[in-house]
Amino acid sequence: MKCKRVSRIDLVLEGGQWSGGDSTQVEMIATPLPMQPTGYVIKSWAEKPYGTIKTLTVDAVHDGHALAVRLQWEVPPATTTDFPPAVAFALPVKATSPLVLMGMAEAPMHILRWQGGAQAGVRSVLAKGIGSSNHGPDVGQKALARQDGNRFSVVITRVLGSGAGAAPLKAGTTTKIGFAAWDGGNEERAGIKSFSVDWLDLVLAA
Repeated sequence: MKCKRVSRIDLVLEGGQWSGGDSTQVEMIATPLPMQPTGYVIKSWAEKPYGTIKTLTVDAVHDGHALAVRLQWEVPPATTTDFPPAVAFALPVKATSPLVLMGMAEAPMHILRWQGGAQAGVRSVLAKGIGSSNHGPDVGQKALARQDGNRFSVVITRVLGSGAGAAPLKAGTTTKIGFAAWDGGNEERAGIKSFSVDWLDLVLAA
């Protein structure tokens, strides 16, 4: 997917002028139940549908200093309000490992995860495998979110550059990106979610 270069990220956020029709439609599937971290989770969800978010519409821009990723999706009418909606994107820190593995010791993933609800905000996470999520590096991460009925729009930003545990980002280079989303209205949380099966190329314009 293309990450267009703009003069200033703040102007894009204020004016809503994104990538001029270059949105990427990312197909999502439910995470495999046998790969959930505990038998309790596997048993609890064996007869329940999950992974209700089937598609994310993604746009990305940068201004040479910061990256902004906009994620948009729709969910069915909520059956509960006990769990917040959430969405995330992952970038490889070094080598890439299969997204479904949530990274490995030698190939960690740097994840920026937004959730709504009472504790709305964006977290930086470093993942080195299923069930392994540690506090990630501070990359100046921020989020702007809007909900219109069952439709959500979330913009997550971070600075470019690199550092301990941070996925390196630089104008004029290509990296990988992957996505996950949780339908809180369907009680989705933790490993019960939708995700993009394969990494996509993220091409940061020079």
